[in-house]
This record gives sequence, C-alpha cells and structure tokens, in this order.
Amino acid sequence: MNKSESAILESTTPEEYIDRSLKAKLSPAAKARLARMWMESTGYSKEDILRARNRHPYWKKKKMEGSAERTRRRLAAHDYSSGSSVDWTESLVTEFLGLNKKDSGGRYELKDWQLAERFGATIPSIQYMRRKLRKVQDLLGARAPSSKIVEYLLRAESVLSRGKEAVEDLKKVEKDRAQAAPGGRAKPASSPATARKRGAKGPAARKGGAKPQKAAKSAARPQARQAKPAAAAGKTKRSSAVALKGRSVKKGK
Repeated sequence: MNKSESAILESTTPEEYIDRSLKAKLSPAAKARLARMWMESTGYSKEDILRARNRHPYWKKKKMEGSAERTRRRLAAHDYSSGSSVDWTESLVTEFLGLNKKDSGGRYELKDWQLAERFGATIPSIQYMRRKLRKVQDLLGARAPSSKIVEYLLRAESVLSRGKEAVEDLKKVEKDRAQAAPGGRAKPASSPATARKRGAKGPAARKGGAKPQKAAKSAARPQARQAKPAAAAGKTKRSSAVALKGRSVKKGK
C-alpha cells in the first residue's frame, strides 16, 4: 500500500476522504476498493460520501459546467403543456396537494417531471406550485387544514409574498364586493303612488296634453285672419274720406 492509499484510509470524515481521494493519482478501480475499506473501518455510508462529494468545491464547479444546456434539454424533454398554460382550478390544486408528498427522508415521492406529465404542464409550472406551497406552509403552519392550504394556493405568488394579513384583507374585499354587487344592480320596487305619478308623466299623457295647445293655436288663427279684413276696411274708409275732401276743395275753387 502506497502513501496515497494510506492517506485516504486515514481520513476521519467524508469531507476529508473526498479531498484526499481527489489529490491521489489512482485508478477508479483502486479508489472504489479503498472506498469500501474506508466505509467498513469508519462506519460511514455511501450516502455520506456522496453528500460530501456534492458539497466539495471541485465537484460543484464540475457540476455547473454545461448546466444551462442540460437544463434546457431537460425542460424541453418534459414539456407536456402543448403550448398552453394550466388553469389551476380548485380541483386541480387539491389533486396537486395530494400528489405532492414527501417520504420520510424529506424527498418528493414524485419528480417534478412526473407531476408535469400528470397535469399536462411544464417543469417550471410544477416548481412554481411547489414554491407557493412552501410559502403557504410558512404562513399557515404545518397543521393547517387542506381546505385552507388550497384556498391560499389559489392566490398569486405576489399576494402570498405580502403575508397572511394581505391575503385575508384581499379575501374580505372580495367578499364585500360580492355582497354589494347584487344590491347595486337591483332597482328598488316602486310604491303605488310613485307608479301613478310615473303613469301621469308617461308618453301618452304628454301627447294628450299637447293637443289642447294645438287647438288653442288653431282657434287663434281665425281671429287673426278676421282682424285683417277689419284693417282693410279701415284703410278703405280713410281713402274715401280723403277722396271726398279733395272733391270739396275743387268745388270751392
């Protein structure tokens, strides 16, 4: 056993094991053999090694290389939306809540892409709903009833981000608006007296009232016409008087 192998087996923590294993210039087969020996001697598990490996700066950097392209391919491969967004109704949100369970280790029982396939959605849409659910659980607590959680999940993420008080205030405003809307549209019933007044001012009454005015105007017209002959007679008398006066003047001469 060389120096590198001894150093790996002398590691006391998974983090130290990963660091020394990276520095050792050994074949993959030799490292796999040393890993089994080290786990048997220390009692650590494979999951402990993998956890330390994922947190190591070297493997973090390797993991990030090409991550954008991998993410793009993954999203495209699990797009079940057919180009349309999901209308998250109350029934769908209730179903989502029932399927979005975690196991004893805190991991989701169904992957995001499996839920996306079930609801005809995309992975970002499922991640959006999971993010909202975590926010709702923070607001309501772990023992909140499912009906209350569903009610909050139907709210926009921007509303949830303002806190529980903002959600309840919006709920009250919507309730008041719903109660006021029917009363605002309904017309109050008319009393009998009001109905009679409206009937008196109706179109028929207005037409009936216009007829006497027309009759009065018609009656006034003959009087005006009769006044014209009187005026003409007056003019004739004046003309006759002037003519007689002229004749008398001539006789005097």
